[in-house]
Amino acid sequence: MTTRNKKELKVFGATLQGFARACIDLNIIVGPEAKKIVSNIEINKWYPFKRLRDIESIVIENYKNAGPILEKAGAEMMITWFNFGPGKQIIKGGIDFLKFQTSSQGYSSVVKGPKDIVGAFELVEIDEENRKGLIHSTTPFNKDLERGIIIGGMSAPGDLDYIDVNNDDDRRYFRIEFS
Repeated sequence: MTTRNKKELKVFGATLQGFARACIDLNIIVGPEAKKIVSNIEINKWYPFKRLRDIESIVIENYKNAGPILEKAGAEMMITWFNFGPGKQIIKGGIDFLKFQTSSQGYSSVVKGPKDIVGAFELVEIDEENRKGLIHSTTPFNKDLERGIIIGGMSAPGDLDYIDVNNDDDRRYFRIEFS
């Protein structure tokens, strides 16, 4: 990835704020570092993707097993997106969140930049009768964080009782079960 492309990759403020707030609210990041990461973030503004990566790096560097922590932070990000960003206007239920991933619609609402580095976060299939779905990701996001994003996005509306997201077989494919 060239320096030029890094500068062009942007993340929506609600997503950045959600991630930062989750890290603070869950006491993942504390003290002066916490204040610094949330300073000057406007929910409806775009920011360099590097700012999100910097927060992610703090978590990874400070925790031996950062995966579950990033998953929880991803879930909290989407709850913020749903409650304080555009989420409530876009989705009404957990299955709607999955459908919103068709053609990377959801992802493109929070990340922008050159297509070759933005990647995609796409619904491959959904089986509403058997309560299963599959998402394929080629994004630069951490896959543990993305697992949490799916869990949070589907749980935020509050209409589902069970959500399981697994990408153990291939980190880029998220198999989803829900009820």
